[in-house]
Amino acid sequence: MNQQERRKAELSLRKKIKAELMKQQLDAVGFIFCQSCKRKPDWRGISLSHIISLSRGGVTQLDNCILECYDCHSKFEKRPELRIKEV
Repeated sequence: MNQQERRKAELSLRKKIKAELMKQQLDAVGFIFCQSCKRKPDWRGISLSHIISLSRGGVTQLDNCILECYDCHSKFEKRPELRIKEV
């Protein structure tokens, strides 16, 4: 698999995981929320974030991903260890 195919597969996987996490939240509580700060932004403002970042050995799978608002995603993107201390 070349680099372009791997990238396409990764993006497809992220889309599926984000949809699954959103479905789980809707089924459980009836709305979408940021799993870090618990705010309820517009669903278009929700990002898929890796708990353990890919650059630190994390993988794109359901148990390593959460939904975050733009502010939390930006805050924890470079320093994911801070997320564990706050959550």
